[in-house]
Amino acid sequence: MRVNCNISAIIANNQLSKGQKALDKSIERLSSGYRINHAEDDAAGMAISNRMHTQIKALERAKNNSNDGVYVVQTAEGALSEVHNMLQRARELAVQAADATYSDEDRAAIQKEVEQILAEVDRVAETTEYNTMPLLDGTLGRRSYSDTEGVGVLKVNEGVSAGEYELTVTKKATKAVAGITEFSGTVPTGVKGSMSINGSIVKVGEGDDWDTVYERIVNACNSAGVDYQAGGILVNKYYGSKEELSIDFSNEEVANLFGYGASLHNITAGQDCEIGLDAGFRDTATVSYDGKIATITDINNFKMVVEIDDDANVGDLAKLDVTDIGVMTLQIGANEGQVLDLDIPKLGTHILGIDDLRVGSTVTAGRAIEKLDAAISQVSADRARLGAYQNRLESTVESLSDYKLNMDSALSGIEDCDMAEEMTNYTAKNVLTQASTSVLAQANERPQTVLQLLQ
Repeated sequence: MRVNCNISAIIANNQLSKGQKALDKSIERLSSGYRINHAEDDAAGMAISNRMHTQIKALERAKNNSNDGVYVVQTAEGALSEVHNMLQRARELAVQAADATYSDEDRAAIQKEVEQILAEVDRVAETTEYNTMPLLDGTLGRRSYSDTEGVGVLKVNEGVSAGEYELTVTKKATKAVAGITEFSGTVPTGVKGSMSINGSIVKVGEGDDWDTVYERIVNACNSAGVDYQAGGILVNKYYGSKEELSIDFSNEEVANLFGYGASLHNITAGQDCEIGLDAGFRDTATVSYDGKIATITDINNFKMVVEIDDDANVGDLAKLDVTDIGVMTLQIGANEGQVLDLDIPKLGTHILGIDDLRVGSTVTAGRAIEKLDAAISQVSADRARLGAYQNRLESTVESLSDYKLNMDSALSGIEDCDMAEEMTNYTAKNVLTQASTSVLAQANERPQTVLQLLQ
């Protein structure tokens, strides 16, 4: 028997140390709820779980980004909804003004309300914001540039790919023009009636001097959307073949007074601009014209609206650079490149083709109805695009929620502690630790038996 080396105690102590370490590990798992608390617990599992933690946090942020995108779209669409209502009201007023039972004074009152509506449309376009970011002034729309003065891109849709396009100006838009004779003195005896300028009436009576008739003509021209220039030149305010300039007389005497015969050949109709499509456009592209506006359409939902202004020259070759710059890019995924571009179109009366809308006569009111119909259709199309964005973003939010749920479930399977199983292990380790402690105490008593030999 030896007392310097108590093998039994050493064995018991080693087992106690192992059991205590296992018990500590079990207690750590039970108290933290995690199976992996240190890299030594499961090196591969920790590497996987860390990557999954990163992905899950990014998914939650992407979900919030998508919700923010929904709020942006809702704000823009709400503004367009109000513009839609205003255009509907303007159209209602135009229909009212087109009725011949209303006088020029009545239409002048209607015109004032129409002007206020148009001013409010522009105000909404300029001031609608989200988090101080303008939404409808073109800031968040795709930007296009022209290298030729007088040629500009008003609008491109998502079907127009970024790149360079070329077109040639072959004809500029003109306005309808007419001329009348400015008589001297007074209206001759026996001459009585009226002249109609685009449906706006100018009364003429015998004895009226030129200054009186001139004032009536100018007022009628203002109501009818016509500019009266020196020398009796009447010029329509608007460009294009659709912008009518009509002059009618109640009788032949009044027509002769202003230099018109029975044939009424003094009117030159306006014409639309024309362009030729060059590099960048397909052979299948077609062009429609309305005054200074050329609308280019093609397959695959291609639509580009170009304005040929007065500064352009016939024969000019214009290069149009369409970019993806300007759109709002939303990070809707956890990884690079998982984005959605929001192209929120520019709004305004000029873009809608209703700036300086006139309803002062039956003719101009009828044309205003046509213009407002086109504007309402354009706003409806823009609202539809925003609605599609919103539906997509809401679907993205739901998808990200499901994705995150599945990731959380997978992560739980990797790093979470099975409490029932670990409690079983804990109980077993605890019993072994107690047993080891008891055995160690007994092993430490064994050297006492040597004393009996020394007695």
